Amino acid sequence: MASGLKVHLPGITGTISVNFVFVLISVAVFTFSETVLLAAVACIVQCLWKCRRRPRLIQVSFNVATLAVSSGAAYRVSHLLAGHTEINLVVLLSVAACFYFTANTMLVSGVMALVEGKRLFQVWQQCYVWSLPYYLVGAIIAGLVVSTGQAMGWTASLVMLPLAYLVFLFYRMCTDRILALRIASIE
Repeated sequence: MASGLKVHLPGITGTISVNFVFVLISVAVFTFSETVLLAAVACIVQCLWKCRRRPRLIQVSFNVATLAVSSGAAYRVSHLLAGHTEINLVVLLSVAACFYFTANTMLVSGVMALVEGKRLFQVWQQCYVWSLPYYLVGAIIAGLVVSTGQAMGWTASLVMLPLAYLVFLFYRMCTDRILALRIASIE
């Protein structure tokens, strides 16, 4: 269901979804394979569920590959840096969120830069750099869900999930406002 909660990005036709919070949770509690599988399935749902227009197979394939690579890399790097014994959840999720954000947005920006004939960093900065706080807040929510789940059980941790929805609503309002301002400045 989180994959259906999409925020349209100003300046491009893409979206970001709340599903990354679940990818971050899976980095903390699942295996590498389970994390990559969850990200791939979440991406398929994000691409196909409630879409404005039917995406082409190549678009879905690229998006799934991007999220699979990003989530796998975030898993490996965060577990490497956080250590294998007594994993520090704050370090693990902070590194995972930053690396997931960077890998995901750089891969997409790279393709956009090639297609549009622009410089990679220019596209990345224009389209994605402002979304880092969204990912970091998602890491905090993921940390709350995981730590609550460990302390009080998974049913108690479900109370944290409406917080993710509120963050989604706030961020969506902000991006809608940015889009409106851009349209107004063009007119």
